[in-house]
Amino acid sequence: MTEQNELTAEMPWIDRADANVDAFIFNYSKPVSFDLSEKLRFWSKNGYVVFRNVVPLDLIDQFIAEVDHLRENFHDYAIPIEVRGKQTWSKAVSREVIEGIGVKFNHLHTYSLHAAHLSLTREVTEFLQAVFGSPAAPMQSLTFWMGSQQSTHIDYPFVNMQRRLAYMAASWIPLEDVHADAGPLAYYPGAHRPEVTGFFDWGGGDIISREKTRLRNGREFAAYLDDRLLQAHVEREIFLPKKGDVLIWHCNMPHTGTTVRDDRRTRKSYVTHFTGLDDYPARWIPQDGKGSTGVIRRHSGVIMDFPWNKAEGKLPSWRDHFARKTEGGGDSGSAS
Repeated sequence: MTEQNELTAEMPWIDRADANVDAFIFNYSKPVSFDLSEKLRFWSKNGYVVFRNVVPLDLIDQFIAEVDHLRENFHDYAIPIEVRGKQTWSKAVSREVIEGIGVKFNHLHTYSLHAAHLSLTREVTEFLQAVFGSPAAPMQSLTFWMGSQQSTHIDYPFVNMQRRLAYMAASWIPLEDVHADAGPLAYYPGAHRPEVTGFFDWGGGDIISREKTRLRNGREFAAYLDDRLLQAHVEREIFLPKKGDVLIWHCNMPHTGTTVRDDRRTRKSYVTHFTGLDDYPARWIPQDGKGSTGVIRRHSGVIMDFPWNKAEGKLPSWRDHFARKTEGGGDSGSAS
């Protein structure tokens, strides 16, 4: 099987040529809190959906307070971060780096209970369960304080741990009202279809960016996508959400971080990359119940902490929650 076929041969039902939303809705028995038919039709056509004012503001504030704690005490934690495309750890950088542009905290959904609950926002998990056919399961999360200014890209070449490549989507939650000068997110409606984006060859026929084999770089990938979008006459949309909104996008949806025109403005935001539980990486599931510091189940979604994480490295909300579960004699491996 060629890698092009790897992306298109096993697609979620909604991406297939014979997708029938009416038939799906007629047979779908899971409860949802919104008009699922309308959202699925919009997703099929545009490659994204938006839910307005659904994320609890107090939960966002709790998460912001915990990230502020992390930013102030970053040397006390060994939390993975990305600095201008390079992977490192919070312990290994300076305060100037932590407070600068181009920093992402990675995987906070496995360090902060507040982050986990943001990832498992009800409308997100309900919608993605309908798309994937199994519970939504986060694989990765990214936390930004400033606009990323990241060039045009799509997700699957970079996030490809899932069993079936096309079973992936992302949610984007603004942690504050986003200003036009803060480098807002932009995306390209309808360009999630493979005939629009095509398949970028990273080298040797590889359409997935793998560090050991790729011969090309992200700049070439961005130029390729920009050219494809120009040829297809796809116009970008700038996303200027309010705190409490959430955007979900398709793994093949081109998106970009626009220019930060005022570097005094933050663009606090939280991204989660999901697959369905049926496609969650098997090697990340503890086989003997050891080594994992907790499982979070909420709103039909599930977060499994990485087996290699250590309890002592967690942020206060995660540590306190599972300590209470243990002290109370409850199930220390789950949270509702």
